[in-house]
Amino acid sequence: MDGLDGLYKDVRALARGIDILEALADLGWAKPGALSAYIGLDRSSVYRLVSTLSNKGYVVRRPEDGAVALTSIVARLADGVRDDELLSQRIGPFMEKLTEEVLWPSDFAGLVGGQITIQASTHNISPMSMHRRLVGKNRPLLNSALGRALLSALPPGALEAALSTALRLDGKDAGDIADRAIVDQILQEVRDVGYASAIGLAEDKISAIALPVLVGTRVAGALNIAFFRSAMSPEAAAQRYLSPLRQCVKSIEAALN
Repeated sequence: MDGLDGLYKDVRALARGIDILEALADLGWAKPGALSAYIGLDRSSVYRLVSTLSNKGYVVRRPEDGAVALTSIVARLADGVRDDELLSQRIGPFMEKLTEEVLWPSDFAGLVGGQITIQASTHNISPMSMHRRLVGKNRPLLNSALGRALLSALPPGALEAALSTALRLDGKDAGDIADRAIVDQILQEVRDVGYASAIGLAEDKISAIALPVLVGTRVAGALNIAFFRSAMSPEAAAQRYLSPLRQCVKSIEAALN
């Protein structure tokens, strides 16, 4: 929606209705007069807005004194906002800053239902990308820099759970992780080197380097820088871009922790 900012005027009634909801979230049960004073809106407008919100089921009126409060519908709306959606919204600005610096696109992916799913991406703003729609796409659990970075940071119990889930799904990832010795070897190499890399594994022409992102002790996901396989090796990419990638991850972690 950022691209629409400034193009259209606010719908005043909608904006005032949101003001009412926010005021009730702060005040709890409140009479229209209190709402009027709190948001600086005349009482007649407050009465109309409260009546509309009541008809839609977002507020309930208390017969004893006419005070109103939010209903469970508002809580259900909040429940509908998933943690990964909130996370991607918060880290987006950091990713954009990273792409402005290195030019190559960046993706953030989390572990969702045993799959590595891209939740935020800057391919749409990078001059070096041939993709535009990657959010929601899956990447290989083991054969991608994102997957390797994420798995390498998981504690033993969480790693076992992730691998077991992937095996139960019985998809391509299950075949990739069938040999546990290879899995352990790859993940240990990632830990030893300090970053994950992949050369043409998820896509033939694309390579990437990646780091895990931690929120407290939880592995929230992984962040990469993707580049054309023909442009450089992962080692060369790490020499040039690992520092800004690591700084971006640190900034994200500082903002989330």
